[in-house]
Amino acid sequence: MLTLISLTDQVAVAPQISPIDMQDIARLGFKSVINNRPDEEEVGQPLNRKIEQEARKYQLNYYHQPVISGQITAQQVEMFTDLLAQCPKPVLAFCRTGTRCCMLWCMSSEDEMTLAERVAYAKEKGFNFSSLLEKDQ
Repeated sequence: MLTLISLTDQVAVAPQISPIDMQDIARLGFKSVINNRPDEEEVGQPLNRKIEQEARKYQLNYYHQPVISGQITAQQVEMFTDLLAQCPKPVLAFCRTGTRCCMLWCMSSEDEMTLAERVAYAKEKGFNFSSLLEKDQ
């Protein structure tokens, strides 16, 4: 079952998706998918190339930006920000639980929301990134 968490009207995050989810993702109106999960992070996870093949079958734009959980860099945040700015929307970003993608979104500068506003909004959606505010001070 596909679990989506909408962050804005143009950006949603999800836990691990499988190749067979691509048809539903396209049917829901998404135009782009960002995979923030490295291959072989976990035994049995679908490989990036398999997910990408299925995404392309449904005319979805597909981007692989692997990010190691707990080790997000400024360069990765910048790349995610650029992807959000440039890829056709709406976009679905996924990782193992959706947390990494949501954290990247919080740290990005894709729109006019402040970091504090994004962190508060993410908390409403079930993600606690208050530590980002401590680092920002």
